[in-house]
Amino acid sequence: MTAISNEPGTGIPSRRLLLFNNVLSAITNGAWYVVGPFIPLYLGTLGASAAVVGLVIGAGGIVPLLIAVPSGAIVDAYGPAVVAAGSVTAYVIAGAALAVFHSIWAVTLAYTLLGAANIGFAVSAQGVVASVSPPRDRLANFGYYSVWSSGGAVVGPIVGGIVTGQFGYVAAFALAGALMAPCFALAKALRAVAPAPRPVVSLAKAYHLVGPILRCPGVPAVLLISFIVVAGQTLQQSFYPIYLSRAGLSRTLIGVVFAAISLSSMLVRSLLAPGAERLGTTGLVLASAGLMALSLGITPLLRGFWLLAGAGALMGAGTGLAFPLTMNLMTAPVSPELHGVAFGVRQAVQRVATVISPIVFGAVIAAYGLGTGFVAGALILVAALPIIARVAGSLGRPGGGPEPDRAPPPG
Repeated sequence: MTAISNEPGTGIPSRRLLLFNNVLSAITNGAWYVVGPFIPLYLGTLGASAAVVGLVIGAGGIVPLLIAVPSGAIVDAYGPAVVAAGSVTAYVIAGAALAVFHSIWAVTLAYTLLGAANIGFAVSAQGVVASVSPPRDRLANFGYYSVWSSGGAVVGPIVGGIVTGQFGYVAAFALAGALMAPCFALAKALRAVAPAPRPVVSLAKAYHLVGPILRCPGVPAVLLISFIVVAGQTLQQSFYPIYLSRAGLSRTLIGVVFAAISLSSMLVRSLLAPGAERLGTTGLVLASAGLMALSLGITPLLRGFWLLAGAGALMGAGTGLAFPLTMNLMTAPVSPELHGVAFGVRQAVQRVATVISPIVFGAVIAAYGLGTGFVAGALILVAALPIIARVAGSLGRPGGGPEPDRAPPPG
């Protein structure tokens, strides 16, 4: 993809385009966090057990997994605006469905639609950043994008907690849909990012591009790291609200805890560039995984708002370092005309983690309790550290340097 040239009447300056993209990410992520942290609690009011909650969260990741690569192919072929606009529409429908229909099946379908929309937002937004950013600025711009996205995730759960506490879950679901109103205009602005000139690949053949991308140097390592990080994050997102509720926190305070997680994720983004220079890729990824393991491991020992918010913030710090880093590393060896598919592949791998993690840990929690589930997640992350160190060692530093071998464009 390429940005339309900055000439009067023909295009949008790259900085403004990035701003529109970041604002869209902030609003949509904020809308997700208005409802996302409270879905497990809402399922509980419908009579769902911990195992059923895990199944619903896991099942909600299957459709997003299947559409991730085709979404990336659409971004590459037609630009990000089409995918972004479709995702906004899906959010409106999902919010309305949650507000109107009150059953576990309805929540499952709406959650699936929200997950599919999130895939579209992620692939299109990350494609915009990769497209308009020169290599020397790409890591920084991914950091800025993540800061805006985390900003929405800071405000969203606070608003969601207040609204659900004062007016109930239905009001929060309706609010998430209403927040999409300005997003249609922002998505339309992304038409300034034009697809790279190449033959359009049909959606049926989009998966044929996965092989060349996977053969790029370092891509399998990035995908493995992404899988591990998202598996740990999904464990927390799925069951931390239940743990916080059982610890006596109100829905408003649960929202504040999730805001603290997102705030921590946002604040550590300023450490990306100096961290990459001092620690390199391996050190930075190991630090992020270690923080996540610590967050999960100490959770069963803690009670009280401040301690639980602090434990959650450790998870936010870990993901705040890992996500922009893996986004940037995913773009380096891949040709620009395949960036959308590459991000689709990354999202697909992450969706696999969101399917497996809540189902597996939901079963563990159903059998042995919430605390055991968190400890099991921490132990798995610790056990994965040597694997992460080994695969990350092949990635080098995430900025600058000579261009690596790239995936060839489709012909």
